[in-house]
Amino acid sequence: MKLAKFLGKYDTVIFDMDGVITSEQNYWNCAALTVWEYLNYNSGQKINAAECMQNISKIRSRVFSDDELISVLKGKGVNSNWDLGYVTVLIAWICNGKKDWNYFDKVLEYARSLSDNIIDEYDNLAIKCAEKTGFDYEWLKRNGTMWTTMRDIFQTWFLGDELFKKTFGYIPINTGKTGLLYKEEPIVDKNKLITIMSLLSRNKRVCTGTGRPYIEMLPPIENWGIKQYFAQNGLCNYDNVVEAEKELNNNALTKPHPYMFLKALYGTDYSNKRIVDGDYDKAKIKTTLVVGDAGADILAAQAMGADFCAVLTGIQGERARGYFEKLGANYILKSVEDFLVEGE
Repeated sequence: MKLAKFLGKYDTVIFDMDGVITSEQNYWNCAALTVWEYLNYNSGQKINAAECMQNISKIRSRVFSDDELISVLKGKGVNSNWDLGYVTVLIAWICNGKKDWNYFDKVLEYARSLSDNIIDEYDNLAIKCAEKTGFDYEWLKRNGTMWTTMRDIFQTWFLGDELFKKTFGYIPINTGKTGLLYKEEPIVDKNKLITIMSLLSRNKRVCTGTGRPYIEMLPPIENWGIKQYFAQNGLCNYDNVVEAEKELNNNALTKPHPYMFLKALYGTDYSNKRIVDGDYDKAKIKTTLVVGDAGADILAAQAMGADFCAVLTGIQGERARGYFEKLGANYILKSVEDFLVEGE
C-alpha cells in the first residue's frame, strides 16, 4: 500500500481526532449522561451512576433526540463535547424553564434556528437563559461556574472516579463511575491507521489539533501504537487552548478559531501571542492539510488558509457531504483509510 497521490503536495498533515481517527461514541455517551445528571442535580435529584450506565442508550436517545441534536450542533460549529452538553442545558432551560427541562424535542427545534457559527451565540444563549431562569449571567456564561461544574461531571463519566481525583485533586460531585476512557476503539481499521501514520511520518510533519485534553488524547494513540509517528511538539490539544486563553485573556480560541491548528503547525512551544497576532511564517500554511469531520474543523482550517480534507466518519456520515461541498472542502473522503491506495 502507498499514500494517495494528492498527499504529495503537503509537508504537514494535522488531524482532528474524534470522528477522524477516534470514535466519538463514548464522548457522546458522556455528554448525554452529563446533561442528564446536571439537570437532575439542579432539580434536587441525585442520579445512580450504575443505573444510568445500564440505561445509557435510552438517556442518550432522549437527551439528543436520537442523535439529531448532536448532528445539528456539530454542524453549527460546536466542537468540544463539553460545549455540546453545556449548550444543550442552556437551550433546555431557555425553552422549558427550570422545572420542565426534560422536553428535549423543543431543544432540537430551537437549535435548528441558531446561526451556522454557534460559538458567536454562546453569550446570547447565556443572557437569554438568565432572563428565563433568574440565574446569574456570570454563573451561566461559558467558562463560568455552570460550565465548569458540567465539565467536571463529564470528566468523571469519561475518566472514572479514581483517575478524575488523581488528575484534578478533588472528589467529584457524584461518585460511582468507572470511566468510559478504557473502552475506546479507533474509528477505522487499526492496522490501516498504523500504516497511514507510518507512511505520512516518513517525510511529513504529522500533528493533532483536538478538543481533547492531553490526558484523554494520549491513551488511544499510545495503545494503538501510533504516538511515535506524531511530531513531539505537534500534539496540540485542549490544554493548550486553556493555557493560551488564560495567558491572553481571550476566551474564544477553541475551534472554529484557527489557533489550535496553527499551534500544531508551528509547535506547541511556539509563542501563543505570536500565533494570535499572526506573527508566523505564513508560507508553511500553503503546504498544510487539515483533516476533520465537523463544521468547526473546516471553518478553522479556512480561517488559517490551509487546505481541508473532510472525512465522512463523523456524526452526520454521508449526509455531511453536501455541507462540505458547499463550504468548499478541497477533498471529501469516506474515511482516512482512503489515504491509502494499492501499490508499492
